[in-house]
Amino acid sequence: MNKTRVEAFTDAVLAIILTIMILEFKTPESFSILAVVDQIPYLISYAVGYLFIGTAWYNHHYMFAKTKRVTKGVYWANNFWMFTTSFIPVATAWVGRGLNKQGPEIFYFGVYLLWSVSYFILSYMLANANQRDQRPEAAASIRQMAIYRFMRDWRMAAIQLPITIAALYYLPALQMVIVTLQIILVGARSNKDSDRLFD
Repeated sequence: MNKTRVEAFTDAVLAIILTIMILEFKTPESFSILAVVDQIPYLISYAVGYLFIGTAWYNHHYMFAKTKRVTKGVYWANNFWMFTTSFIPVATAWVGRGLNKQGPEIFYFGVYLLWSVSYFILSYMLANANQRDQRPEAAASIRQMAIYRFMRDWRMAAIQLPITIAALYYLPALQMVIVTLQIILVGARSNKDSDRLFD
């Protein structure tokens, strides 16, 4: 399958998702700068969502740059990942209306969990496709990504899951802090060659 078309389609879908997210930011009726204060919870949620998608896109670009061809399995794994990503605007908007409410935060956590599973499946499929293509260096690069190693380590999930469930029960907004820290400390840690792919 033509890798370029899959990448272009993915870029278009992500661009639409980001556009939908900012459209949820409502223009205040008042001309006072204080009118924006009501929108601060949504702006926080939007910032986390933007960081989330931006970091994922960078890692996605890296994996596809390392990959020579796209198999049917990779294509469907990528579609599943985009499907889960398409729920982020809804989760972001709902959390923006109830930053410390259980319902929106549980929904956001569910979307984040499903998204994580889909992203791991995509990474796994890309690594395997490269391995089958006799491209062990590319497969090894994908498997060395911090996000791949983090999601593969069941011990991390065993630690994080009880903490997140406790946060959702006692202080729901803390779940957004956990997601943000994961994005910054794990997702944003890229391989050393990530900015030299086309040198």
